[in-house]
Amino acid sequence: MRSIRLKLSALCAALLLLFGGTLAHAAPTATPSPTLPPFDASVPRYDQDHPEALTPDQIYAQSFILINQEDGRVLMEKNADVRMNPASITKIMTLLLAVEYHAGALNEVITVPRAAEDIPKDSSVVPITVGEEMTFTDLLYGMMLRSGNDAANAVAVLVGGSIDGFVDMMNDRAKELGCTGTHFVNPHGYTADGHYTTARDLAIITRAAMQNATVRRIVGTGQYTMSPTNLRGEYIIQNSNLLVVYGSEFRYSGATGVKTGTTSAAGQCLVSAADKNGVKLICVALKSTTAFVNAKWQDAKRLLNYGFAQYRTYTFAELYDMLNLTVPISGASEDDASGSVIRLNALINRAGSYEATIHVDNLGDLLQSFRDSLTIEYTHDFTAPLDVGTVMGRLTFTPPEGDVITAVLVSDRAVNAAPAARVSGIGSLLERVPKWVYFALAFLLLFLLILIVARIVSAIRRARRRAQARKRARERARQRAARARAQRRRPKYRA
Repeated sequence: MRSIRLKLSALCAALLLLFGGTLAHAAPTATPSPTLPPFDASVPRYDQDHPEALTPDQIYAQSFILINQEDGRVLMEKNADVRMNPASITKIMTLLLAVEYHAGALNEVITVPRAAEDIPKDSSVVPITVGEEMTFTDLLYGMMLRSGNDAANAVAVLVGGSIDGFVDMMNDRAKELGCTGTHFVNPHGYTADGHYTTARDLAIITRAAMQNATVRRIVGTGQYTMSPTNLRGEYIIQNSNLLVVYGSEFRYSGATGVKTGTTSAAGQCLVSAADKNGVKLICVALKSTTAFVNAKWQDAKRLLNYGFAQYRTYTFAELYDMLNLTVPISGASEDDASGSVIRLNALINRAGSYEATIHVDNLGDLLQSFRDSLTIEYTHDFTAPLDVGTVMGRLTFTPPEGDVITAVLVSDRAVNAAPAARVSGIGSLLERVPKWVYFALAFLLLFLLILIVARIVSAIRRARRRAQARKRARERARQRAARARAQRRRPKYRA
């Protein structure tokens, strides 16, 4: 009998697994083939020391996407446009609309409407009670941390006037955000015909939601104390997203949200977000395997670690070193080991706080921007000889944001000048001439100089003598002419 009962129990369990989800919760579309489990021989083993080496097959989720929260850049994806059951991740849209339309009355005391009771029997609840009076903020915390379907219905009625009215708001907002594969039927995500979305659309919705400070505060809270109401006392609740819960074994450093979801049709679902070194990521993982209860946490951590590994923070010093600023030196020795080229090292005078965190694929663009922000003034000739550490100029770095950095540019090594005697082939020849030859040449040059001077002096003397002779001749001629004139003037006497 016992054997028969065991067989009947096993048969019933199998029938429930086979037909239960199909009969109660029809999936909106066929889901993709599940990813291979990590123990399959065809899948490389995940290396936690090298998160950047992650491959899609090392993720349990059948559909996932990882994006940069700031610019929407897709870092990894698989089946991101396949329609999937979102389960309670739906509540991210519910929360977004609630804080947008009820922003000025978050601390307003509300009365829980009757719609809070109109939920499936096996729903997750806060719980709240019809007629209970609490702040709207507490209602939102109950909806997100406890994943209360009762709270989601209450929010829908309080914000949209009715469940149907609020669902219309959800679908309209999804279209405004650019979602193309999403249609909501209820505000809480319990499986229903026509209620579906995609990993890509959920990333879009979550990105919009995480821009709201109230959303970030709620989804990033690990534990919250709901204030006493007219029907109960103080109530402490814990976030179902264990990535943000301090003390949890699944706590993820830098996690900022956002929401879990689980149904038989949706499987394990998790939208997570994290912030490290200014890089903000959003990860959507849908239908992780139910065979491994911690699959969604592992998926999120692997994807987030992969995402952060795609970014690196660079300092001023690192970027300057990558530029490898070099200059040629003239007049260097022919045997200079570095080909007459020196590297200019930057000695920072004022250390600013400049850092740039970028995707590794964008390093080239960052280096170009860095170069464009540099101003260099040279103050020394690039001529050998040079000593190591010789100040060659000044540098000013003016980034788009942050402090201005100044530095002096110095030579990274000494450079010897070429020897003067080796400047030309003539110099090399003269170097081999004996010293006595130079003395003989000097004596000869001196003798020639004396000879030339003597000839010049002799010529001057001869010229002077000729000039004096011509002068005396002219004087004698003048005297003869004067005597002749005097004779012609004398009177003649006749005898």
